[in-house]
Amino acid sequence: MKSTYNRIYTWAGALALAMVLASSLGFAAPPGTPLPNANAYQRDLPFWLETYWTWYLSGGAPEQSVVDGYKLLALPAGEAVSGSGTPEDPTVLKGSLEVTLPPGTPFVLPIYALLGETYKPELGYPDDQPFDDAWVLGSVEPTLTIDGQVIVSPENKADFYVPATYFDQVMPYDPPTDYGAIGAIFFQGGGIVGTPLKPGVHVIHLYEPWILTPFWSIVYDNTWIVTVEK
Repeated sequence: MKSTYNRIYTWAGALALAMVLASSLGFAAPPGTPLPNANAYQRDLPFWLETYWTWYLSGGAPEQSVVDGYKLLALPAGEAVSGSGTPEDPTVLKGSLEVTLPPGTPFVLPIYALLGETYKPELGYPDDQPFDDAWVLGSVEPTLTIDGQVIVSPENKADFYVPATYFDQVMPYDPPTDYGAIGAIFFQGGGIVGTPLKPGVHVIHLYEPWILTPFWSIVYDNTWIVTVEK
């Protein structure tokens, strides 16, 4: 993570991302309810976000976006609509995406992530080390809603956070970045795993100021229109 706007992602601007409750919700949870961090359908949030970022960094092929019945939701291509990128005037990136899901499909959506990277050997840079969790959490203010219901907020964002989690192998960049990174070695950030939504049309919205001094100042304003088939 050497330069402004390099491989950082936030979505659900997420960037989504799993887990507000402390007890297991299982399949009896209300439709769309994020599953608890420790028990997302018997797999935890770090597992699902690692699965997501491995898929994403491998090209994000749509035909590979369903894993064990879970849909890995793609991320909108945000357009800069305002702002100069300073902490006082962050760049606003606005995007939207339409998604169709079969009935009974849980989903995975990241809200934001930092990627630790490895660099060209000739540069002599050490691999990135995990970032301070308090620093990362303190930099981002996500508000994620599903059909108007607040799921992730600045008050509960720590419940949706995953500390540095290393990939099983280096996720190579092709081509390398302009600052010499050749691959990602870990991620850390937030996301949710949602239980299946009811048939019909649903709106997932993320509004997320991310002021990561001294690297960038961004607001993600992303919307997913999710149609669940009958």
